[in-house]
Parts: sequence; C-alpha cells; structure tokens
Amino acid sequence: MTMKKYAFISLLLIFLGQYSLAQFQVIPLPKVQNPKPSAAKVAALSLPFFDDFSTSFNTQDPTKWEKNGGVFINNTFTTNHPTLNVATFDGLKADGNPYDFSNSFATGTTDTLTSLSIDLSKNNLSDSLYLSFYYMAQGLGERPDTQDSLRVQFYTNGGRWETVWVDSGKVISNKFIQKLIPIRRQIYLHGDFKFRFQAFGRRSGQFDVWHIDYVYLDKFSINSVAREYDRTTKTISFTDYAFQSPISSVLKKYNAMPLNQFLVNPEREQRDSVKANIFSLRKSDISVAGTLTLRNLINNQTLVISKTGQGANIIVPALSNQITNINLKNPLAEFLKNEKSSRAVVKMKFEMDTQDFFRMNDTTSRTLVLDNYYAYDDGSAEQAAFLKKGFGRTMVQFILNKPDAVTGVNINFQPTVTNLTGKRFTLQLLSNKNNKPDRIVKTISDSTITVRYPNTPNGFVQYKIDSVAVVDTFYVGYVQLADDEPLVLGLDANSPEFSNRHFYNISNEWVNVTDAQRTSTFVPIKGSLMIRPVMAGKEIKQKPLATEEEIAERNLVVSPNPSSGIFRWNNATLKDVEVFDILGKSLLQVRTDNQEVNLQHLNTGMYFLRLSNEKDTFVRKIIKE
Repeated sequence: MTMKKYAFISLLLIFLGQYSLAQFQVIPLPKVQNPKPSAAKVAALSLPFFDDFSTSFNTQDPTKWEKNGGVFINNTFTTNHPTLNVATFDGLKADGNPYDFSNSFATGTTDTLTSLSIDLSKNNLSDSLYLSFYYMAQGLGERPDTQDSLRVQFYTNGGRWETVWVDSGKVISNKFIQKLIPIRRQIYLHGDFKFRFQAFGRRSGQFDVWHIDYVYLDKFSINSVAREYDRTTKTISFTDYAFQSPISSVLKKYNAMPLNQFLVNPEREQRDSVKANIFSLRKSDISVAGTLTLRNLINNQTLVISKTGQGANIIVPALSNQITNINLKNPLAEFLKNEKSSRAVVKMKFEMDTQDFFRMNDTTSRTLVLDNYYAYDDGSAEQAAFLKKGFGRTMVQFILNKPDAVTGVNINFQPTVTNLTGKRFTLQLLSNKNNKPDRIVKTISDSTITVRYPNTPNGFVQYKIDSVAVVDTFYVGYVQLADDEPLVLGLDANSPEFSNRHFYNISNEWVNVTDAQRTSTFVPIKGSLMIRPVMAGKEIKQKPLATEEEIAERNLVVSPNPSSGIFRWNNATLKDVEVFDILGKSLLQVRTDNQEVNLQHLNTGMYFLRLSNEKDTFVRKIIKE
C-alpha cells in the first residue's frame, strides 16, 4: 500500500487534535446492504447469461449470482456507467464491516461476485463463447494501488478456479472499459461452469474500489440479433438502448420538503424539466417513444403522459457508447394542484419503448417525498463528515415559504470513528441575518438528546422537541463539544449543489463551507449533511425565542475568572461539570452540589468549563492563574 493510506489511517486515529484550524473531516463509509433471504438451490442456468444490475438494489440478483461475496449494487459510486446501477468491489463485507478489522494495513482477497452454475456441456469450442463486461477502477471511491487488482476466474470440470484475466490499478481510466474474454479450453465446457470477479486490495475498509457493469456470456457471431461483434477492434455493440441513471432531481431547492410548503408556490419549487440519460450500445440511431407516469403512492392517483418530448419521439443518435440527455417537462405542479392531504409520495417513472433485446433496463424512476420534513440529502450516505474541532458548531440553512414550527430533528449518525452511543450533545435552532446564522432561537440539551445510531441502513433517528416557531429562514445544527467525541453525520456526496447551505463556527464567526479556503488540513465538504428538521405544518402563536442566548449570557456567571483554582457559578441546577483543554481533550468529569469546582491541580492557562443539568448545557472559557 502507498503512503496515502497510512496517512489516512493515522488521520482517523489522532483526529487531528494538533490542528488549530477547524474543518470537516470526510471519511469513506461502509457499504449499505439489506440481506436477502436464502433461496433454494436452482438448476444450472442456460445461455445467454446477462445482468446489468439495473433491477437490483444493494445486493446482487440471487437468480443469477451466488449470495454474499460483499459487492454493493448501487448507482452512486460512479457517474458514467453504461446502464442503471453497477456492482462495486472494495474492502468491506456485505454487512459493512471490514474483512480484517484487527490489522489496518492487511491486504488480500476482498469482494467476490460469483455466477450461479451455467450449463455449457452441450457447447463446443467452435461456438465462439465470450464473456464480456464493462469495468472501471476508482470511480467516486478510493483509487486502487499498482499492486491491487481485479481478476476474472473460470471454474473447470476438475473443480478448480483458474484466472483468465487480471487488471491492476496501475492505469486508471475515467471511462468504463469493455472487456471480452473468450472461452477457448474444453475444461470449461461442462454442466457446472461458473465464472467470478474477485478484487484484491486493502481489507480494512472502503479502499481499492472497482466497478463492473453489463455482464454478458453467450455465443458471439457477426451481426447476430442480440449483438454485433467487431473482430478487428475486439468490441461488441449490443442492440440495446438503456437508461444510465435515475430521473434527475424534481425540486430546485431540496430533495424533499413538506407538502404544504410546496403548495404555496409549486412552480417556484419545482424544476421546469427533469432529465433522463439514455446510453446507446449500438452504432445506429433510433426513434424512441416514451411514457412518463406519475403515481401518488399514498392514494394511487395516477397521471400518464405518452410519447414525451413535446409529443414527439426521442431520437437517439448513431453513436455507440454515448449518452443522450432527454429533458422532460416536469408535470409535478399540475399533478398535485388539487391535492388536499397533508403528504404525498410521488413516484415518477419513465419507460422507453425500444423493442430491443434487453427490456429490463428500459425503465427509470425517482420517488419524491413531500411529507413533514426538509431534506437536502437524497437518503443515501456515500461518505461521512465531522467537524474536526472541539467547541465548534455546525448549522444547516432552511428557507420557508410561510411561517411554521419545528417539532423535531432527524439525524443520520454514522457508527464510525468512535462509538458515542448514549453521549449527550446539544441541538440548536438559529435565526438568520444577512444569509448567515445569527441568534440562538432554541437550545436543546436535555437527557433525551443523546447519540443514537439508526437500526436500518441510511436510517434516521428523530429527536422530538417542543414546538419552536420559525419564520422565513432558520438554521438547525449541533454543537461539537470535544475533539475526541466527533459527531459523525452521513454525507450525501451526490447532492453537492446544496453544499452552500452548510456553515460552521469555531470562534465568533460563521463560515459557509463553500467559502472556506482549501488548505493542507482543510477540505470543504461537497455534499449534504443528513440532518432534517421536522415541521408542524402550521404556524403556532409563539414568539421566536431570539433572545435565549442573551438571557443565558446575562444570568449565568462563573467567578472568580481568572482564578487560582476555585471556580464558582450562580445556578444551583447545574451539577454536571466537565473541563476541557483548548484542544477539546476532556480533563475532568464530576458531579457537584455546591456550585464550584477545584482546578488547582491544573497548569496555568485557558480551559473550557461545561456545566449542565437535565435541560441545558453551557460552556464558558475560564483562565487558571
């Protein structure tokens, strides 16, 4: 492994406590997979074998592949894959844990994807059997090193796996590469033939990433019905036009928002058009008719628009391995104009009528939730991030169309770096001034505000709060109290357009993460933190508590300050005491009933004193003389 990986592990271990510059640390996440129930053993498959993973989610199709193996079926870790979804290989098992968690630098076999048995007993070498697939190293993941590899193996009639192709991480392409592997040995032509993809690399996390797509095994003949084989260039052009990605985002400002806020001005909230990408795998143009369907999953209301594209068919040009962007008029506002309920879940589906050989990849969709919360994220965390400085604050901006109230906050805490289960933290709601966070509207730091991890992949934990009135623009976030207690949140890397809604503060200044300068120790996050305010859906008769910060500052007094050792405070309810040094390291934790703490044993200098009860937490700077 190269030094870059050693540096990465060291970064996680020391948390950069020696740095005085605050930053968001971005780290890779375990893969998210929902295990499928085991299936009964099936008879050997027959040719052709084909899978482009377009109908799978998280795990591979059990009717084509052996279960387990660790690969992650997704549409987020690459951007230019041939068809919807890819199979991603790295150093994490199917359950999201590393293959070797005891040795950070262990290397060896990682993910494997193995086909079910395929009956080739009736085939001959003259049949020109080929295995073809597209593959790519890295994508949006971590780059493999030169000693890492992806290989293909065939299963012989003697029960052995033989390697027939290997590629290393020496050369990285930004495009998927098509590979053809001929079957030219009699020992592979048997009734229990199988093939497998296997990655080699670092076994301690989401490292050395490979992706495959569009796997096909069959006889290949020139100008056959299903595909065209060019023996001079050793490439295949399939008779296939496939969707490459889901329908693009439907909303302008969010990925999800409350329905009642959307209906205030639907045209302003929705995008004028949505986009679908068609990938052409054949060197000929085609006129494609399409059908766009909207269905509200709550009440089954349905709208069908046939032959989209302003009533005309879509022309896909004669360019093999090229992507055609299709813009479709967004009918969401029209669809929901008479909606009377409090929520809607709209599935927008677009289906091509290509009449090609592979119909399974001719449909793409997106589901939009209009419920009682705001979300910039799309519900999937590709990475995680935490503020790398104690006593810093992180805030996310939200803009209302009409007054409302916050009744809770949903957070996706990621179980990584340090287990903080049960640790108390502080939620805050802030007002707005000059498009930046301003005064504290509400601080919540009672015994219910503790770190909890979701029970489901990409899930959220909801923290319910007493209703807080908010008007126009407000901010929701949290206080990072110590360097060694990082609040690690899911980061949706596929929503970078909302990065400018994120702010941090480590002193007395709020900084937009997109305005922060990149340094050797600071890289502004690109994506959306998975934190969502839950709304009441109505205005409440309550004046926003914009002076809470001033009240706390005026009423709580810590004295004497500076002091030679004894510090006292004037609030008898504050009995839980914690002292931190300037790097955020916890030095003392005690509970006291006499409103004082003795710090005579500490060296002279500046410290932070955290005082709390079952409701509130306050932090004060103190000087030990």
